[in-house]
Amino acid sequence: MGFFGSFMGSDQARDISRANRQATTALDNGYNQSQGYYDQAAGSYDPYVQTGQAANTFYGNALGLNGDEARAGAQNTITSDPLWSGQFAQDSNNVLKSMNARGLNGSGAAALAGQRQLYANYGNALDRYAGLGAQGLQATGAKAGVLQGQGDNAYGYGATKANQAIQYGNALAANRNTGLNNILGVLGTASRFVNPMNALSGGYTGTTAAQGGR
Repeated sequence: MGFFGSFMGSDQARDISRANRQATTALDNGYNQSQGYYDQAAGSYDPYVQTGQAANTFYGNALGLNGDEARAGAQNTITSDPLWSGQFAQDSNNVLKSMNARGLNGSGAAALAGQRQLYANYGNALDRYAGLGAQGLQATGAKAGVLQGQGDNAYGYGATKANQAIQYGNALAANRNTGLNNILGVLGTASRFVNPMNALSGGYTGTTAAQGGR
């Protein structure tokens, strides 16, 4: 440090390098923190995504999309649920009471009404799984948006780092000739002082010669 360092450009080069290190540290810290927040945001959707995927798989099984065995297993899961069976029994009793009141107990109409009630209750149970599947799809889309934002953040970080490296290189290159430029500037200043002295010296000699001629 000091006059000579500043004159030759070494002090400036150290200042440039220090500033570059500080900028790099700040940029890296900001990037790492932001990526952590992106990870947290994406992770918050995971339970809904997982539940939605499971519900969608079960819904496909119940519809027979994955084979008879999977369909039978899904149906058994629904119909063996005490909540479902209790609700179905209550609804079936209401249907039978209605049919009895109309004198249709044991008729084909009563059997058809009971079958319709079974389909209705079973369909309601399936609707719950379909709803969870739709919720999971929405959560998946939201998580995808977060991940896309995280990707954009990473791209911006890389672009910023590249631009910083270019600016750092340009600054060092511009500073490389500082010492030479200062030396040339000093020599130019010195020459401006020397030339007027020569001119004065020449003029004085000429006057002396003229006086000698007289």
